[in-house]
Amino acid sequence: MNTNALWGKVVARTLLALGLRHAVVSPGSRSTPLASALADLSGLDLAVALDERSAGFHALGIAKATRRPVVLLCTSGTAAANYLPAVIEARLSGIPLLVLTADRPAELRECHSGQTIRQVGIFGTYPVWETETAVPSSDLSQLRSARQTFVDAWQRAQGPLAGPVHLNLPFRDPLAPSVAEVGFRLPKGFDLENFCDVPEPLTLVPKIKPLDVVSRVLGAEFGVIVVGPHAPANRAQLAAAIRELAGLTGWPVLVDGAGTLRGDLVDSGVLVASYDLILRDTKAQKMLRPDAVIRLFDLPTSKTLRAWLADTDVPTVLVGRPGENTDPVHSQWTRLDAELVPGGAGASLALSPLQKLWRQHETKALRRLQKTSGVSWAFEGCAIPLLAEALEANDRLFVGSSMPIRDLEWFWHPTKPSAEIFCNRGANGIDGTVSTALGVARDGRRTFLLCGDLAFLHDGNALLLAKDFVGSLTIVVINNDGGGIFNHLPVASSKNFEKLWGTPQGVSLGKLCSAFGVSHQVIKNWNQFSREVSRGSIGVRVLEVVTNRAKDAAHRQKSFR
Repeated sequence: MNTNALWGKVVARTLLALGLRHAVVSPGSRSTPLASALADLSGLDLAVALDERSAGFHALGIAKATRRPVVLLCTSGTAAANYLPAVIEARLSGIPLLVLTADRPAELRECHSGQTIRQVGIFGTYPVWETETAVPSSDLSQLRSARQTFVDAWQRAQGPLAGPVHLNLPFRDPLAPSVAEVGFRLPKGFDLENFCDVPEPLTLVPKIKPLDVVSRVLGAEFGVIVVGPHAPANRAQLAAAIRELAGLTGWPVLVDGAGTLRGDLVDSGVLVASYDLILRDTKAQKMLRPDAVIRLFDLPTSKTLRAWLADTDVPTVLVGRPGENTDPVHSQWTRLDAELVPGGAGASLALSPLQKLWRQHETKALRRLQKTSGVSWAFEGCAIPLLAEALEANDRLFVGSSMPIRDLEWFWHPTKPSAEIFCNRGANGIDGTVSTALGVARDGRRTFLLCGDLAFLHDGNALLLAKDFVGSLTIVVINNDGGGIFNHLPVASSKNFEKLWGTPQGVSLGKLCSAFGVSHQVIKNWNQFSREVSRGSIGVRVLEVVTNRAKDAAHRQKSFR
């Protein structure tokens, strides 16, 4: 036993008492005192990730699924820098992380002591809170200070502005718990279990009822309710609240594809899922123009919807995401920092004329979308309705950025309550896609990842996590050998398109998976795809769907013209 070992035990057991259940650690020397203490905890799920960038996103995925802070621990030096993309995503999507970076003490900084960089402030403005702890001491007052700091960090990560908290942790030698320290003594009468037995905190979230939301848009008759990407902790409660809100207003509910509620609201009569295609028609844009908007969560992906909302510039009420401006279209808006819950108001069950009008447009648009995705050849969009048919309400679906998230918006039309949907739509990047999905799937629930080949390759090191993975993750890779989204942009006509934007990699995904010991299968047809996604699996497997990037882009452009 030594000072660092005692400090590590105090911190680890305090975190366990607070409710910590998951930690992701990357190997290194300077973080040894706390890594050892975490590994000794009973009841803690400890993942070890060699690549810190992958580790950061893996922790992010676990936090998304569990909705509670996850500890992320690394050694000193550039290890911490690799956390930055995940810290950014956590901050912009409001996901609680406890980012712990081990460091050398002050006397070894700014003198080229090796594996030492400026770590305080390394994540810029993205942590919701940041501080540096004192060098560990066995003095009782210093141990109390450490305990208090971690309790504070745990609570700050969960709100009121939820997100990543960064604690920089300087350690002097000796680092290993087994190394004796001359002069070390436990504080007199010190009882570790009693000292760390802090009360588990309770985070209270303000609630708001539909009637209170409606009171902010009194007098508006021709509005819309827009629901962005979401994976609510209580999906039945939120679905009931939105039904009530739609009944009180008589407005339709436009739900993003990256939202669990598309399936939960499918029999409500108020759901509109084809808004992107509907609003591509200029007559429909004018006919359906709202005089007020109620928004929940971030905006959906659709540029068409965003442009329509920006053009209207009408009173807008945003519910959720406390403390942040999440309105990129700069509406005439106000924010209600609360969780929408049912209020039991006597809302109308009959569809209003406005809801019926939107449903008429929805029916026509759905027929067009079903025709677009109903082809027999290997069109990327065909995978979406087949997944919607195969996945159950207890399953999870993680959707990668770029084309998959857009295909989901167009073609995800479940006929029943379907999978819980997750995505990284804070910064909208492709980095960490596989690592995040592995985190989401870590608790054992059947999980699917839909991503492109570039997103899969960009996070190839995530497959290192497959060796010790005990959950169920099926990775569906749409392999169009490049960045399909760029085929839809003006740069597609550039003479340097393939080199700069298309970027075909020509990598054998089968050989890559084999190197990591991951099961891989090339899908030959859609019947085979349906069979594979319908069956259960243990561990990680990859289903590769080979498509033609140019042909797919032409098909979408022709269909949506």
